Amino acid sequence: MKAGIINLNSGNLLSIVSAVEKCGCETRVITKPDANFDVLVMPGQGRFGFVCEQLNQNNWREFILDWIAQGKRFIGICVGMQVLFEKSLEDETAQGLAVFNGAIDKLKHPKTPMVGWAQLDSADTFYQNQFVYFVNSYGLPASDYCLATVNYGEQFCAIVKKDNVTGFQFHPEKSGHYGLEVLQRCLA
Repeated sequence: MKAGIINLNSGNLLSIVSAVEKCGCETRVITKPDANFDVLVMPGQGRFGFVCEQLNQNNWREFILDWIAQGKRFIGICVGMQVLFEKSLEDETAQGLAVFNGAIDKLKHPKTPMVGWAQLDSADTFYQNQFVYFVNSYGLPASDYCLATVNYGEQFCAIVKKDNVTGFQFHPEKSGHYGLEVLQRCLA
């Protein structure tokens, strides 16, 4: 299994490369579109607008949308998940990829940003009651594609999935052994 880790100058590349390799994948960090992979992973930290701007450079936007349309696997992490939606209140003029309908909203956390471990709630027993690591101030309040939620001041989506596309608001690469199991499930 070959995984391309997309470098949009906003990701936690070393952690995600290490985690994906621990799952048994051959990895390579890519800065330009390259179709020679079985799965693409888009990590992200930072602002929605900055990542959307990076998508517009080097034809990433068109490449990713075509990749997904071909039924190939795609994983978005943190802001990498958020840009799969239409827009975000963080940067209202930026356009997401619109793979999923909906808008990212500023969350009403007890403390902002949300940094730390939180427990998932899901109908899927694989996710139910598991603890994962978050770093975020924005998130998706609800979605028809939500597999798991978390409550931190208010409920929001922690995992979304549509066909071959999976998005994690949390950081599986920083969520210990369970985070590796989550990644392995997507990569297998």
